[in-house]
Amino acid sequence: MKKIGFGLLGILTVATIYYFTAGAEQLATQMKKEVTDAFASLQTQGFGIKKSVTEEKKEHYTLSLNEPQKVTSYLRLQGVRISQKDIQALQGLTLGIDVSYLANNYSAVSFDIYPLTLPTLLTASADNKEKRILKQIQKMIQKKTFLLHMDVNKLGTGFKGYMKDINEIIADKKKVTLSMKGFTFTGEIKENKLLNIRQKLKNITIQGEDEVAIQCNHLISNYTSTGHTKYDYHIDYRLKEILFSAKALLKLHITNIAIDSHSKVINTLAAADSQTKIESIVLEQRQKESRLESLLLEIKAKNIDTQALEKLETIDPKDEKALLKALQTLISKGFGLEIPNFSAKNIIYENQKLDAFKISSHLDIDKTLDVSTLRKTPMAAINSIDADLHLSLSNQLFNFLSKQPQAMLVMMLFQPKDVNNQKVYNVELKDGTLRVNGKQAM
Repeated sequence: MKKIGFGLLGILTVATIYYFTAGAEQLATQMKKEVTDAFASLQTQGFGIKKSVTEEKKEHYTLSLNEPQKVTSYLRLQGVRISQKDIQALQGLTLGIDVSYLANNYSAVSFDIYPLTLPTLLTASADNKEKRILKQIQKMIQKKTFLLHMDVNKLGTGFKGYMKDINEIIADKKKVTLSMKGFTFTGEIKENKLLNIRQKLKNITIQGEDEVAIQCNHLISNYTSTGHTKYDYHIDYRLKEILFSAKALLKLHITNIAIDSHSKVINTLAAADSQTKIESIVLEQRQKESRLESLLLEIKAKNIDTQALEKLETIDPKDEKALLKALQTLISKGFGLEIPNFSAKNIIYENQKLDAFKISSHLDIDKTLDVSTLRKTPMAAINSIDADLHLSLSNQLFNFLSKQPQAMLVMMLFQPKDVNNQKVYNVELKDGTLRVNGKQAM
């Protein structure tokens, strides 16, 4: 549902771009033509479109997913990452789209997008309990609980919108409360292309009567297109906290999550990097608290063949020949993965504060690896992988782990090196041989 809603956001926005110089009535007339043409174009791309209401400044359309293969291809051309399997799972879903012209000083055209029917996959296989729940969801659909509103400005260079706040109770033997507040978005368009979109979410909560609860607070995300392909981008997320609880048995609290991700394509090969920072992860079980502080995860990938990746995302999983061919192409370009830094500053366990750990690693795959041989001889891949891992533990953490039964055997077999008051393990896989601190392990 979310993927389709945001796919339409991009499609319908781009379809309405036009620089107007005429008066308001002429503007409305021209916008109607642009929107009509956009929906007519969607009909040629596998969507079912029906127009049922026409007024001077209002129209109503219904949209369905009639031909999954065509719909998938079209949405992917618009930059929506979705597979044909996803679209097939959504068949039977019908969206209502209310179109308004010149609704306010900002907007040339406005859209209200909301579900009218649920996917057949949900309704056809539902048992009695699920049918009772689906009946309640149908009532929510009837009152347009799940509604996305979007306004496109009069120059066609920007848009803004929101999702309607949700506060609903689904009741069977037990009650579940679903709440969402303050989801808004703004964006810019340049040269008929989505340039950036900024989203904010104040809160989303799922609260069960049996005290199972999930809550996310204060999410901000920014997407910016930085090139000519959908793999040229910069994305960042900021999330204040995630809370999960299950009665009095388990509580999880993650605070101040920051994710930054970049990707750039040169000659069809993408290079991507991502950095994730987390202020703290607190786990409470049976009144005992464990805490990780100042986590950092950095990931880099190189030589990602975007054409092969496109094929992998669209190939039928049952088409083994096409799948192997795309994988072979991906590997033949020298794909590599690196984790420069995965670390935590402190670990607090049962009131003990310990200096923590740092891990770095890399993995390269030989371009000549024949993926078709892996089913018969999967161990052949080992000779084609060049990898290493560097693990550094504080003396405090090492001494603590050495007393744990699960770690004692490993520490007896492989002794660490002492480097700068740290216990260090260097693990290397090269030419089919695994070594730990220079000692052959395989």
